Amino acid sequence: MYYDEFQRQLSKVEKFHGHLCGGIVMGTKMTMYALEHLGMKLNEKNKDLLVFVEVDRCMADAVQIVSGCTVGKRTLKLMDYGRFAATFYKISTGEGIRVTDDDIRNQNENETKEELVERLSNTPNKKLFSFRRVKLRLKKSDFPGKDFSKIVCPVCNEIVKDDKYLVRNGIGICRACAEESYYEFID
Repeated sequence: MYYDEFQRQLSKVEKFHGHLCGGIVMGTKMTMYALEHLGMKLNEKNKDLLVFVEVDRCMADAVQIVSGCTVGKRTLKLMDYGRFAATFYKISTGEGIRVTDDDIRNQNENETKEELVERLSNTPNKKLFSFRRVKLRLKKSDFPGKDFSKIVCPVCNEIVKDDKYLVRNGIGICRACAEESYYEFID
């Protein structure tokens, strides 16, 4: 039963992502594993779930599709720590589960993509992942819903929502102006 459901989920993720790879397999299994431990069902809108993904790679697409969480709904958060890990948080109970990849230590450089996908698909979750309960440090502005707050940055004059600004000398300034931005204005 589990293997059939895994294959259904994997097929959905592959279609969304565009190809099948180790990250897709791992993200699919990781999410199914976490949802099972949180007592949540697959293929249902989980308004009670927040997911924090720690890498901007293939795995993140799998977590999005299998969990139903998205950035636009503010239920999927990209932490971009460069780690193959995700934390699943059940809002109603405050239960948090962080799942990390243990398999990276077992990978063989000569393994083909197809061999990797096959091996990961058939390896038990307990051998692939570390699973730890965690307590999250969340603010009211981290939860989904309407805008929590809104300010206008006095430097660039752009709107910043949901407390995503930094305070400098008692003034709220957007992160792009307060720190180094990924872009530079040329006009």
